[in-house]
Amino acid sequence: MRQFKQKLDSIIEYAEPNLPVIGLFGSVGYPLFYITWKYLFPQPYEDLPMRLAAAVIALPWLLYPNLSKRVKEYFPYYFFVTALLLLPFFFHYMLLKNGWSDVWIMSSMAGLLLLILIINDWILVCCYTLAGFVLAYFVVLLTDGYVSYANFNAKYIPVYLFVLIGGLIADSRRLAATRTKLSLMKSLSGSIAHEMRNPLMAITNAMGTMQSIIPQKPEKSDESETYVLKNTSLISMHDIIDESLSTIKRGNKIIDSILVTLQDGLIDMSNFKKIGVKNATHTAITNYGYHDQKERDMVIEKTSGKFDFLGDKDLFIYVLFNLIKNALHYKDKPGFNIEISTEAGTIWNYVRVRDTGPGIPASKRDIIFDRFYTSGKSGGNGLGLSFCRRVIESFGGTITCDSEEGSWTEFTIKLPGYNSSKTVYDLKREILKVKKVLIVDDQLTNRLLLMKHVSEWNCPYDQVDNARQALNMMSKNCYDLVFMDFEMPYLTGDNAVTMIRQAQGMKPAIAQRCSQVPIVGVTALPLDEAIPRAAACGMNEVIPKPIKNREITRVFERYFFSETPSLSAAHEELLSNARILLVDDNETSRKFMSLILEHYGCSIGQAENGKEAIEQLDAQDYDLVLMDMEMPVMNGVETTIAIRSGTVFSRFGGYESIPIVALTGNTDPESVSAIKAAGMNHYMSKPIFRDELVSTIANWLKNGHMLHTSIEGEKEAPKLSSEETWAAISNESTLDRSIINGLLQISDHELMFTLLDVFINDATNLIKGLEVAADTGNLSNLDKITHTLKGSSASIGANRLFVLFKHLNDLARKGEWPDHVNWLGIVRETYEHTIKEMSMFISNDASGSKDASSS
Repeated sequence: MRQFKQKLDSIIEYAEPNLPVIGLFGSVGYPLFYITWKYLFPQPYEDLPMRLAAAVIALPWLLYPNLSKRVKEYFPYYFFVTALLLLPFFFHYMLLKNGWSDVWIMSSMAGLLLLILIINDWILVCCYTLAGFVLAYFVVLLTDGYVSYANFNAKYIPVYLFVLIGGLIADSRRLAATRTKLSLMKSLSGSIAHEMRNPLMAITNAMGTMQSIIPQKPEKSDESETYVLKNTSLISMHDIIDESLSTIKRGNKIIDSILVTLQDGLIDMSNFKKIGVKNATHTAITNYGYHDQKERDMVIEKTSGKFDFLGDKDLFIYVLFNLIKNALHYKDKPGFNIEISTEAGTIWNYVRVRDTGPGIPASKRDIIFDRFYTSGKSGGNGLGLSFCRRVIESFGGTITCDSEEGSWTEFTIKLPGYNSSKTVYDLKREILKVKKVLIVDDQLTNRLLLMKHVSEWNCPYDQVDNARQALNMMSKNCYDLVFMDFEMPYLTGDNAVTMIRQAQGMKPAIAQRCSQVPIVGVTALPLDEAIPRAAACGMNEVIPKPIKNREITRVFERYFFSETPSLSAAHEELLSNARILLVDDNETSRKFMSLILEHYGCSIGQAENGKEAIEQLDAQDYDLVLMDMEMPVMNGVETTIAIRSGTVFSRFGGYESIPIVALTGNTDPESVSAIKAAGMNHYMSKPIFRDELVSTIANWLKNGHMLHTSIEGEKEAPKLSSEETWAAISNESTLDRSIINGLLQISDHELMFTLLDVFINDATNLIKGLEVAADTGNLSNLDKITHTLKGSSASIGANRLFVLFKHLNDLARKGEWPDHVNWLGIVRETYEHTIKEMSMFISNDASGSKDASSS
């Protein structure tokens, strides 16, 4: 009886969505069709009382959703009986009473299809059909004394059977599809539940740790009562929060990837980075959710083979998690262990996960990676290994299984070498398809070179010729990288970057992205001038003109394919052991900033006023100074002027180069001008927030180091006399053929001649400007013109002109006039010789191209 009730419940569960519809059809349709078959299309027999009785019987079907819970408990029995009466019995009864008329042959087949629609058991459908016909036959026989076959035709039998069998087959396929969907949902829910477990466990553990740090919950609410939290406890709480957020993000990423792959989508490759296998494997082994220490001790790490691969660290860790989980299912086998090893090769690298479990039969090794395949283990959902294979294949690799039954199983992950594989190069090009670069430079040749280098990587780009257009483009679009020239008309590149970082006039969604997008400065300026300007405005780094392909490759590698460390990790490395001098008369401010910076590993010195700051600097070395503006004895401006002069020190030698960052509550133009005039490198507006403080110091420490290296490099270069310098310039190659060839690769010869004409026109006018500057003694104009000529010469490949104008520009920036009596004559002569050689080179190349094409 219990099994019978369970069967009825399953039938009702299947029929439930259609019950009200069929109930409506019965309650309204039976009486309505009486009119149809009685008056509109008269049939030999009709029975109104029987139709009304059927309509009443169908009412509970119509009202099923609104029945009380108690009534619904008995409804399956009611349905079992009435389904027989309303469909097979009624239609067969009317069929027999009407002597097998065409109308009732078609109606009985329609009734059969309705029966198949609401009952998912083919045996029950067949039984109902047979029972309904037999019952109808005997009722007609008993009431009429005979059964009429007046219109019967034997051809009806195969048609009727076709409808019955065809309907059952179609319904079984529909049912199979439904079961597949349910299986998919079960697998999906199982996978998501599994992936939620790690974040939830991490949060649970984090909450437990937080409870152990914070004071006990007071029994009574007393707003006057305060609690003291130790510095180390505060740091621990922040670490716990950061780790919990990281775990949650990792779980979300895995779940999103599973959802995409279940819909036959591709793994998202846009965030693939260069991953160190040793670190990723160690993280997976360490962070796996073992049930106890015994399980952890079973996993042996042998990661002596170090290599990098292109992929997603979280997805790789998921793959290892899955392999560890599958292996630990057999942990009760005597002597069981799991060995995870790495092996570095020349072209291919390997990660192996080997366990000493019962092994996998040879017949199953090829199908274990199929979607929804399960080995029968409890808790299996059939998604794990299939998803693992898709992940590894998205990395350009493969995953295979080898095993010996009764002894061991080994999964081998084969990954292409990061630097030696064409597979990785092709993956990078595929990834860069979804990135977008903005190129900003007022000189066409520079833009063409950048466009060539960027397009070689298959990366989309936009290009504009001034910074105002760049601001407009960035306010409307999202970019992953920006190349920004420094010196441009109307608005300089560094001023534009300042506006970008401050998100002026941008939508909030784009503003957040603009504050983080990497911006690379492109300039012909000396590095000792460009780097401080880049650091002050928020550029990430600077590359010199003329731009080389290897620089673009390095930039792409750094910003698109290098693992982006967290804010904490990136800054900890820069700030670790950094020596910071805090100068502020407010003790609370000093304590606040000390607490933050010491957390990042800084060594902190403190001073209450400028006089103490100078004494501290002369007593020991520091890497950076944070200077309050308003202090007794000596304020910030006075102190900075004294430091930059160097006269107040007997020992300290870094007074010119040490970064000094102002802390001020006044950011009006007059105060900012005073800060810059005093020699401060940067300022922060009070109140000071943690992220701004850490980011500012990290940027200045990073760029300060680059500047220091550059200056040191210049000091080590041998200093030439004036005569030797001019002689060296005359010996330089006239053309940089690599740049010209690069331009020819991305343009035809006609465009190259057009570029040369533009250069000739601009250079001719600028050289005339040099003559005017020399005649009027205008050193400022000389500086501007030589800087422009230096950049345009480098861009078009005029090497000797570039070196010449660089020398003249360096002198002008020092406030010196050219140190050769005939410098203008040398400029004209070098210019004319360059134009002649360049025209000849382009013409010869064009002739060679025509000959090659004709042959």
